[in-house]
Amino acid sequence: MVSIKTAEKIDLKKIYEIETEAFGNHGYPSFFIRQAFDCWANGLLVAKKGEEIVGYLLQVPSSVTKGDSWILSLAVSKNAQGYGLGKKLLETAIENAKGYKRLLLTVCPNNKRAYALYQSYGFYLVKEEQDYFDIGEDRLVLALDIVE
Repeated sequence: MVSIKTAEKIDLKKIYEIETEAFGNHGYPSFFIRQAFDCWANGLLVAKKGEEIVGYLLQVPSSVTKGDSWILSLAVSKNAQGYGLGKKLLETAIENAKGYKRLLLTVCPNNKRAYALYQSYGFYLVKEEQDYFDIGEDRLVLALDIVE
């Protein structure tokens, strides 16, 4: 049985481990995850299988465009992939975006599996941004219109 819950301080080390496993050098540093916990506690969620944290999601409101919410990170540990946990986290993010106009995220153009998942939920391409993170680190910016 998998549950999605708001992260607790004790969960931060495991969140960082999953982030690093999923994104390597491009993952958020541990101090950012701690600050995300302090700043956006309601948007930092963990997927638990029993008592084990197997995935997480960070979702925050935009400070640039009123009505937008962003998924800054969604990751599932490698040994827990293929069981629909990413879908469950994404569905939770969509549900939590009620009250916003759009839910946005970025994805690597080469990550076909993630891109297909997002498209299956109705996300559409807003733009492809070259060098989004660094030279050669392009990203697709995707959005989902939230219907109340």
